[in-house]
Amino acid sequence: MSANFTSTPQNTLLATLPATEWGRAGQHFKPIFMPLGAVLYEPATAVNHIYFPTTSVTSISCVMNDGRADALTLIGREGFVGVELLLGSGSAPCRAVVLSEGWAYRIKREFLNEECERGGSMRSVLLRYAQSYITQVTQTTVCNQHHSIDQQLCRWLLMFLDCQASNELPLTHEHIAELMGVRRASVTEAARRLKIARYIRYHRGHFFVVDRTGLEARSCECYGIAKRETERLLQMSQQTVKERQLRQLSTESTPGVQGPPGRTRRQILPKGEVPCCDSPVGC
Repeated sequence: MSANFTSTPQNTLLATLPATEWGRAGQHFKPIFMPLGAVLYEPATAVNHIYFPTTSVTSISCVMNDGRADALTLIGREGFVGVELLLGSGSAPCRAVVLSEGWAYRIKREFLNEECERGGSMRSVLLRYAQSYITQVTQTTVCNQHHSIDQQLCRWLLMFLDCQASNELPLTHEHIAELMGVRRASVTEAARRLKIARYIRYHRGHFFVVDRTGLEARSCECYGIAKRETERLLQMSQQTVKERQLRQLSTESTPGVQGPPGRTRRQILPKGEVPCCDSPVGC
């Protein structure tokens, strides 16, 4: 992964930022390889870094007292791991584990806080993702209570697809059963039905999505609700950044408002006085 911070970052949220803002902040975002199974943080432990995946995928799970862990959502290139830190907490209530190895940007909490305090686009972009994250977690809770194993499996496969660029998902039946909090046999039977319907193929720890449209039709409404909210909030961030840039350009080009060094500024005189010459900047 390239460490060229002046180019467009591969994480969707970071790519939304203006080039000048990323050019300044990018020096604090360090590329890091995320190996399969790496634990980024555990419940109630101090969290000092935030991760912005580019090719890796991380699962966020709720851990029970008996050691069981049910997944709440997945985070890939569309988001960041460590929403709780952005909201002011020094720890997280959940476990974050790398589900699919790959790359990410890592930044120290204090550096991200400093960037958010600058008044640029960073804070608003990340807060909108936080709302999307909450929507995903909420829909998972509803889905687990009201929808079939087949529908839940379709939703998790689609969520994984949204986290990466490939239709190949490095998942075993056991991994999916752990995500869903169900028996492996239930996942195997549901996957067999999807394979017969020619929506997916699977072989030796890998799922291949053949018909995404079919999966979406077979899934419950929970996937569509969360996806539409995520897309809506991302579009809001992109539009807000664009409007901010236009206002800045307008301010720099408006007479009477100080622009970049070297730009001519109009003389501003007290009421009733007139310039002593025709020069717009005075004598």
